[in-house]
Amino acid sequence: MMRLTKIKGLFLLPFLLVFSESFCQEIKVTGGFFEDSIKVGEPARFYLAARYPSKINILFPDSTFDFASLEFRSKEYFDTETKNDISYDSVVYHLASFSIDPIQTLSLPIFQINPNDCTLHVSNIDSIKLTLTTPNVDTVSIARLDLKHQATYQPTDKLFNYPLLIFVVGITLVLVALGWFFFGKPVRKHFKIKRMMKAHQAFLVGFDSNISGLQKQYSPLSTEATLVYWKRYLEQLERLPYTKLTSREIQRIQKDDQLGKTLHGIDEAIYGHNTQTTVLFESLKTFAQNRFNKKLEEVKHG
Repeated sequence: MMRLTKIKGLFLLPFLLVFSESFCQEIKVTGGFFEDSIKVGEPARFYLAARYPSKINILFPDSTFDFASLEFRSKEYFDTETKNDISYDSVVYHLASFSIDPIQTLSLPIFQINPNDCTLHVSNIDSIKLTLTTPNVDTVSIARLDLKHQATYQPTDKLFNYPLLIFVVGITLVLVALGWFFFGKPVRKHFKIKRMMKAHQAFLVGFDSNISGLQKQYSPLSTEATLVYWKRYLEQLERLPYTKLTSREIQRIQKDDQLGKTLHGIDEAIYGHNTQTTVLFESLKTFAQNRFNKKLEEVKHG
């Protein structure tokens, strides 16, 4: 038996259906519901049977057919039986209804395949009753209701507004990201300049204190400690390893002969050959001040 691939719309195309009176006498189509009534959503079974000459090809409706107010779920097809050149075919359709019409009817066709067209043979109409499941509710007038009066405040739990929190946090993050994108560089520059000025001021105070100590009482150890203090500040300012470099290496890097003479004089003071270090350290202080001013301009215009 061939499968019907598309049924919808055949009722609107009567010119495709050629009714043959002789074939109608030979083909008999019957259909009907197994159940008398159903509830909304429950399955309903509808059988469709055909008796026809075995030389004729017929098609039954498939899942694409319009089952009126019912919806297709599945179908059971029973094998064709042929006796004395008469064939018998039957299909049971499993349907469901979600309509609230109290009485629902259905009639299904079969299609006789001819060389150039097809002929429609319609079954009888059968109906099924819809049983509503809503219980009957007793109604009582408001005047007869036994109401309890309660005027005392009853505290209730407050629900936290998480969607609002997520929205506020999201907006805040977006604003912070935009602010950092547009103003991040100036802000970073501002704080870097503040740190540089604070570190330089602390260096000047500590360096002057060391020079004053040397003026009061000279010692090679204090002289070396003051030189190391100067080197550590320049190391932090310029990111160069001053504390690991000799005086000659510092002169070569900076390409400053006056700085080289100053460091050489301090080396002599450390080893006890020169005790006049005030002028030498004031020269290092001036060098540090110049290097700070240069670095500060680089940051401001960087």
